[in-house]
Amino acid sequence: MNTTIQDIYDRNLVRQYTQADEQQFTAAGKGLEANRLDLLGPGTEHNTNLIDEFFQKNRNLPVTVQNVYRAVEERKNDFKWLSAAEADWYQTAQKNPDLANQLAVFLAAQGQIGRLVNQGDELFENLTLLFTEIHSRRETVSPQTVAHAEDRIAHRPKKQLHRVPQPRRTEPVSRAAKEDAEYSIGKPFSGSDLVKNADGTLRSKTVAEQRRDREAAESAKSSQTQTQALDATEQAWKNMADGLLNDGTHSQQARVRAVYDREQGNG
Repeated sequence: MNTTIQDIYDRNLVRQYTQADEQQFTAAGKGLEANRLDLLGPGTEHNTNLIDEFFQKNRNLPVTVQNVYRAVEERKNDFKWLSAAEADWYQTAQKNPDLANQLAVFLAAQGQIGRLVNQGDELFENLTLLFTEIHSRRETVSPQTVAHAEDRIAHRPKKQLHRVPQPRRTEPVSRAAKEDAEYSIGKPFSGSDLVKNADGTLRSKTVAEQRRDREAAESAKSSQTQTQALDATEQAWKNMADGLLNDGTHSQQARVRAVYDREQGNG
């Protein structure tokens, strides 16, 4: 392939890295990964481009471990970093990338109530636990192998898998209770009636008010008992009168009917 002027121009613009440079990048990468710089996950390309950008702008600087660290330090907030759970997972996944991809696909279909969490740090912790369990047995991912791995993990007194919990009730009382006028003045909690002042504040009833309430309740109870007794007596008399209407001669029944009708008319 013939070298053109453009090729020479492009090479002069882009810094070319040597094998020795690559060795320095690799050594620095180990230290940066230990500090959770993303060099294995989705932020890898972004972060390596930032490091390359530093050395392209500073061509007089040799590629050394210290200068790679300097490149990161100068723009630390522009780099993508991993949480502890993410870093642990991406390091673990290097042992068997195929198995790691299978597990990632499997957990993507989880996330329902009672099943495995598939978001956030809890997802990465689930991935690491299942990967370690399945990889140790040289198995592949299937519903059966995952179920058996879950069972073994559940019966060990160590880290456990995260599952999606049942949603907790957020409202302490029902809508009906909220709409109850008595609820608004705290009756269900205190067990005693509170009185609302003109300014909207609450106060307990005075001794006199409590006494009046008791007397009113006792009076109502007594009145109800008396009414029930009178009703029973009246019913007995009515039953007797109804029976007399059918006794005796026609003239006697007529006299009883006249008295009965008159008393019914008088209430």
